Amino acid sequence: MIKNIKLILSKIKSSKTWYYFLLYIFIPIYNFFWEFLFNFHGKLYYYLWRSKKKESFDLKNNDKMIVENDPTFKKIANDLRSYIDDDFQKKEIIKFNKNLNLNIKVNKFEDYRADIFPLLPSKLKHKIMDFALMEKNLSTAANYLKVFPVIGKIYLFINFPVEKKKERGAMLWHKDDFGYKSLDLFLAINDIDEENGPLYFLKKKEPLGVFYKLTNVIVNALPGERNKINIKNFSKHFSAESIDALQGPAGNAVFVDSFTTYHRGGYCVSKNRIMLRICYQTPDSIDVQNKINENGFYFFQDLKKENTKDIFHKYLLFKKLNFFWKFIKLPWFLMKIYRVLHFKM
Repeated sequence: MIKNIKLILSKIKSSKTWYYFLLYIFIPIYNFFWEFLFNFHGKLYYYLWRSKKKESFDLKNNDKMIVENDPTFKKIANDLRSYIDDDFQKKEIIKFNKNLNLNIKVNKFEDYRADIFPLLPSKLKHKIMDFALMEKNLSTAANYLKVFPVIGKIYLFINFPVEKKKERGAMLWHKDDFGYKSLDLFLAINDIDEENGPLYFLKKKEPLGVFYKLTNVIVNALPGERNKINIKNFSKHFSAESIDALQGPAGNAVFVDSFTTYHRGGYCVSKNRIMLRICYQTPDSIDVQNKINENGFYFFQDLKKENTKDIFHKYLLFKKLNFFWKFIKLPWFLMKIYRVLHFKM
C-alpha cells in the first residue's frame, strides 16, 4: 500500500502538471512569504539599501554571471597570489596530507583541497573582507536575492591533484542543499584551465530553482557524494553546449546561485587551483545556523559586532534568526518543503 502511494506521488511529481503548478502557482506564493515573512528584516534592509542608487553587476535575470577584466577583482587576486607562492602551497599540502584522516571527517571525499583562509595574515584577511563588503558585490547579491544578504561562507581553497583519483564528491554535478536562494562569488586566484579544475555550471537559469531535481543520483552514496550525479548520467540530460565554466586568467570570477544551479568543479589533473569563495545567503539557510558568533565574525574574529558601526555590515556579518523562527526550526522545516515538493526529472 505505502509502496503504491509512493509510486503514485513520484509519478505526479514528474508530471508537467506538477511542473506548471510549482512554476505558476506555488513558487510565486512561496516567494512572497520567503521575502516578506521569513526574511522580513532583510527585506527592510534591502529597501533601505536601494533607497540610494548603487552600482552592481547585472545578472540579466539569470542566477549566474561570469566577470572578466574587472580591476578590483584582479587586484585582490594578485595580492593573494603574491602571498600564496609555490613554496607556501607545497608546505600546506604536505601538512594537510599528513593530518588527513577521512575516518573522522563527515565528507569522505575531502582529500583534495585545503582551506587556507585561516592561515593568512590579518592584513590579507582584511583585504578579503573589504572585497566581500564592497558595495558593488553587496548590491549584486541584494538585487538577486531581493533581500539584504548575510555572509554564509568565506573560504580560500587550494585544490591539488591526488594520484590515481577521479572526479568525486563536489567534483560531481550537484546543488548545494542548504536553502532557497544564495549568490556565491567564486574568484580565481591563479590561472585556471582544464589541468587544474574549472568550475562548471549550467548556463541557463532553471525557473523552478531549488524545486527542480534530477533523479539519477548516486545510489547508496557515502557522505560527500549524496545527491550527486556522475558526469556520464548528467550528460544524458544536458549537452556540452548548455554548460559554461570559470577559467582563464587570475581575477576572473563568477557569481552563481549554488542552491539553484547544478555545478561541479575542482578536479585537478596536473596543477593546483586556488579559489576564493564568498557566499551571500539569508538567515533561513541551514548553512549559516552555526556560523553566527556574538563575539566576532565567525570567519574572522578580529571583526567585532560592537565595533561595526555600519548597520548594513552589522546585519551582513552578525544577523541571526529571531527567537521564534529558531524555536520552530524554520530552516529545517523549509528544507523539508523543498525536498518533498520538488519536481523530479
